[in-house]
Amino acid sequence: MPTKDQQVKHVVEGMALGVLAQGVEAVSSAKLNLELGFNHAWRRWAPATQFSSLAGPRSDPGNLFWIGMSRSEGHQGTRAAWRSGRWCEPYVTYEDWTVDECLELHADERASVQDWQDLGRLFVSRFGPDEVRRVS
Repeated sequence: MPTKDQQVKHVVEGMALGVLAQGVEAVSSAKLNLELGFNHAWRRWAPATQFSSLAGPRSDPGNLFWIGMSRSEGHQGTRAAWRSGRWCEPYVTYEDWTVDECLELHADERASVQDWQDLGRLFVSRFGPDEVRRVS
């Protein structure tokens, strides 16, 4: 069974790919908005139960996501990560790979490509128009 850190890392990476699949290049980096957006998406995402370390009754999934996102830049062996500043920007770490190719590689028995796309869509839907930068 994957550790808590491994589960968080997998979800953070999947979320980055799911957000990119929505044509979004950045979301506001306001911690409260990130956590609330994640919690909103997480409660509505059926595969969340596959990640017990984030879904448990004593966990704080939004905070775990925020911490994992903050640590993701520079992680070795991930397909996607987040760059933080005024904006939180998901990006593909594999040179010359597309988001779709990375999603195919990231999907497993816990969550399909469509599942990760759905999680990204649910997350992005919680941000206002001035809190999202879309690919032009």
